[in-house]
Amino acid sequence: MTEFREAPKLMVTRVGFRRGPVVTPEEKYGRIAVLTASLLTLIAISCGSLGLWRVGTDLAWTESFVIQKGFLSHWQVWIGAAVATQYTSWWLVRYAGTLRRRAVEIDR
Repeated sequence: MTEFREAPKLMVTRVGFRRGPVVTPEEKYGRIAVLTASLLTLIAISCGSLGLWRVGTDLAWTESFVIQKGFLSHWQVWIGAAVATQYTSWWLVRYAGTLRRRAVEIDR
């Protein structure tokens, strides 16, 4: 005769996630602004280093620059881009600080 075995019972696991802290739009936008400012600072450093490399090439301190012809072959373009990018980064950090102050005022 054939024996019938009971199938093993499956264990049911429930995972529950608690709700996180409530983040106001001001806090959220402030965090995004600070993140973007951090990335823009890295881009400004890169542009500045390319500008200094081009200056070094013009003064015959370094070998040839990676871009030989065109708009991006001038050191003024790279230094100007670095200054503009860093200014934008600075502005975003100030904007994030303003949003944080507003979020604190709303909580009171």
